[in-house]
Amino acid sequence: MSTVTNYLSTTAARFGDGWNRFWYLPSHPLPAAVLRIGTGLIAFWMLLTLGFDLLRYFGPFGIVRVSMLEAIYPTDVSLRFSYLDFVQDSGTLQAVHYAGLAIVLAFTLGLWAPVTSILSLVVFLSYFHRGRMLTGVDEPVVAMLLFYLCFAPTGACLSLDAWLKRRRANSASATCSSLCDAAPTYTATIGLRLIQVHLALIYFMMFCATLQYNAVWWNGTAVWWLIARPESALVDLRWLYQYPYLINFWTTSLIFFYLAFALLIWNRHARPLLVAISAIVWTGTAILTGLIPFCAAMFVAGLAFISAEQWKSLGCCKAEPAMPKAAA
Repeated sequence: MSTVTNYLSTTAARFGDGWNRFWYLPSHPLPAAVLRIGTGLIAFWMLLTLGFDLLRYFGPFGIVRVSMLEAIYPTDVSLRFSYLDFVQDSGTLQAVHYAGLAIVLAFTLGLWAPVTSILSLVVFLSYFHRGRMLTGVDEPVVAMLLFYLCFAPTGACLSLDAWLKRRRANSASATCSSLCDAAPTYTATIGLRLIQVHLALIYFMMFCATLQYNAVWWNGTAVWWLIARPESALVDLRWLYQYPYLINFWTTSLIFFYLAFALLIWNRHARPLLVAISAIVWTGTAILTGLIPFCAAMFVAGLAFISAEQWKSLGCCKAEPAMPKAAA
């Protein structure tokens, strides 16, 4: 009996230690800052492009009116929030739109990041809660990143907040290296872990989707069906019909990449390779589908698996003494 008790207590203690290391071991906020820049640029671009049809969609006589949404989705009225619902005239709508763009830009630059991170999420969701029939696969991924980055100290480095902090401290220099200086914190770990877990689940669900549509995925023709839609592709690749084996290889590679990323990304030695391959995969997918924001968001989300030490070895940030690593 004592042997069983010791085994259970040891297992519980080890599980608890591993759980705490995974979620709460302090880590450097540099990866969160990189994600802030990438996510902010994507969100800013998506909102900027909506501005070209702002009045057509959300104006007083626009396509997406509040009365229409209430008629189509009567049960979702209490669950859907958008400050655009309270805008009654075109001039105010344009002013609110520019104010939203300014908030997202401030978040991207790392200005008042603890506040603008939350406000950017509110701005982004307001547009797509109002125009839910305008949404695609892009918005859920970007919203996921914006939400989890609210928990991370995204303005601790590579930001205007960090630059202003050093200026107020009469720092002699505000170089890129100095803007990377920040203390490790457990909130940086929590934000990144949430993104990592969610992204791995997205990849796994994408793999499961290939099983659902096995008629085109497992016979190697899925990529061809994307190529055969030149209205959405960035480049007309229909000439590839001459190379069926290449199309088959491309399709099969996507299937196994989705599964490999979901399972092997937790191996610290496989991470750099998988993130590098993801750049190729999502560039190719953007060419095939024209879904540039979605592909960019998926690649940026994968950067959550790049550690601060790896970023410093790639960029201008000066190296610092090694710190304890969070468990993979």
